[in-house]
Amino acid sequence: MPPPVSALMLARELLLLGAEAAVHERETSTFDAAAGFSHAPERFRELGDRMRACLLRQDPMTARLCGRLGLSEEGTWLVVLAAAVEAHPECAAAASILAEDERVQLVTPAAFARLLVSAQGASFERALAEAIEGGAAERMGLVERIEAAVQKPLAQVPVRLAPAEARRHLLADVPDVEPTQLAITREPPSQRLGLPRALVEGARAILDEEGILCLRAGTARTSRQLGLDLASVAGETAFLVGGADEPPDAAEVMRLRGGLTIVDLHAACQSRPFPEPWIRTVSRHLPAVVLLVPHNAYTGAWPTVDLPELDLDARRRVFEAEFGEGPVAAALALRFRSSLDEVRAASRAATTKRRLAGGASSGVDADAIALELLAQGARKMGRLVTHILSRAVFDDLVVPPHLRDTLVDIVGFYRAAPRVRAEMGLSGASPLGRGLSCLFSGSPGTGKTFAAQCLASALGLNLYRIDLSQVVSKYIGETEKALSRVFEEAEAGHGILLFDEADALFGKRSEVKDAHDRYANVEVAYLLQRMESFEGISILTTNLRSNMDTAFLRRLRFVLEFPMPDASMRTSLWQRSLPPATRWAPGLDLRHFVERFSLAGGSIYNIGVAAAHLAASEPDGLVRIDHLVRATYRELEKVGLGRSREDFGPLAVHLPGHTQELNGKPVVWARGRA
Repeated sequence: MPPPVSALMLARELLLLGAEAAVHERETSTFDAAAGFSHAPERFRELGDRMRACLLRQDPMTARLCGRLGLSEEGTWLVVLAAAVEAHPECAAAASILAEDERVQLVTPAAFARLLVSAQGASFERALAEAIEGGAAERMGLVERIEAAVQKPLAQVPVRLAPAEARRHLLADVPDVEPTQLAITREPPSQRLGLPRALVEGARAILDEEGILCLRAGTARTSRQLGLDLASVAGETAFLVGGADEPPDAAEVMRLRGGLTIVDLHAACQSRPFPEPWIRTVSRHLPAVVLLVPHNAYTGAWPTVDLPELDLDARRRVFEAEFGEGPVAAALALRFRSSLDEVRAASRAATTKRRLAGGASSGVDADAIALELLAQGARKMGRLVTHILSRAVFDDLVVPPHLRDTLVDIVGFYRAAPRVRAEMGLSGASPLGRGLSCLFSGSPGTGKTFAAQCLASALGLNLYRIDLSQVVSKYIGETEKALSRVFEEAEAGHGILLFDEADALFGKRSEVKDAHDRYANVEVAYLLQRMESFEGISILTTNLRSNMDTAFLRRLRFVLEFPMPDASMRTSLWQRSLPPATRWAPGLDLRHFVERFSLAGGSIYNIGVAAAHLAASEPDGLVRIDHLVRATYRELEKVGLGRSREDFGPLAVHLPGHTQELNGKPVVWARGRA
């Protein structure tokens, strides 16, 4: 028994038989395209039977077109015929005869429809509709239209195989996974659901009935989890199409087959209307598609599910889907609001690091997973923030006792929040919202930023300093979009937001004199609203509390004033800023520096670092009093404080320009060097 003929060879036979019939009919019969060819009807029918059998057995070409891409029978043969014209010169000549135009060596919609009528008894109108402009194969980028003269009807406009398709078929390159330019994450189905089963099954029933479902939530993370659950409950792979400022290319999306397509439109809907034309195009061709949209998107008549944020139970189920029930899932759920795809990515990264270090490839380390989730969040922030790396702890913080107690209270407040909302019924009734917003005010160097670093270390979170130059944009809507992204990632449990010198953005709102002032106030209003709904910690620091808008101050949960350090605090700061006492020169006394210079902790730390460098440049490497004097002089010069001989008192003998003996030799100190 001869081997079955490929779809491409069947298309070649059809084109050659059609050309033969067209030549014969020019001499013997009247032209009637809708009735097909009258020449050799038995040969056409026999060829049509083999074409149907080819679709049923699905050779590599038809398996992709009709199976993975979901093209109709008409659409499949349109692409195969266009491929035959590219692969076989005699087919191009046959297409020219069918088009009755020697200049056209491509398949025309009218000729294609007539061929299918003759071979398969297809509907002429349906075949023609598939081949003219706007058909499924063209929408998916498989074929393209050749520009025609104005007077030419659509049925006579030639169809050509797209270049990428031509390369694929001419090289017989038909991979199992459809290549695409989209940013896609493929997630296998999970045995456990993150969200309640009743919700998931109800949403899946709507999706199966309507073919499309919009998931509306404050963050893409929440709706993405329901999308993954919708795929899992049906045993499907989830295709997560990454979000961008524009909806992804419709043709690329329509090529996705073999799983549930989930498209993130959060960024695309931030400053643009809901993309209904794009959705209509995609939904006509995909069997099912899930769209992730922001909470303020108007989805019209499209079926939509509104979702709250992931609560503690949902977060626990998400981690259990990857790690099973146990203390690991429970501990991670308390800290992070992550969807299953993020948890899986963190787990893979932790396993890779463990293997590179020579450890076992199995097992779960909660601390390693937490570190990967934190790193994952930091990378998603990109250029919008500065990630402050610090191992600072409260024992390193020199502040009055009442301030330390308040900082400890902030840690307890944050850790208790999930339980308060889940068990005590206080799930957002507060007029201050659900977030934990704090103001740290005080003179420069008094420990505001350092205290924020200590909070981040105590809670095991990242610390993100907001770069206002990157976040605030002159373009309408761009500031809100950037801030939304920052808050979403931080809210997942990845970090604390630090608005350094916040009075630049949160200061007293200006009088509206022009459009720029009006929009600046709108930005501040949006930021205030977003901070109130933010379920994490946001810290604002300011050197001048009086510059802050009083209406804004009333919305904060904690307001801390960092004073200048007193003598006892300065003593501790001087000792901590220097290397260990074993690296001090004999007789080094810090009392003169503590009593004479009322400096903030930041300045004292700078002096200690500078003195250590001066000491390290000398053979013995010991910190001496002259190193401290020189470093102090430079710091006073930098911050604009007095640095006369009277200010230094008995320490003045070590000032620049003073003659003294060093190792028995006279030395004159110049400004900053000997």
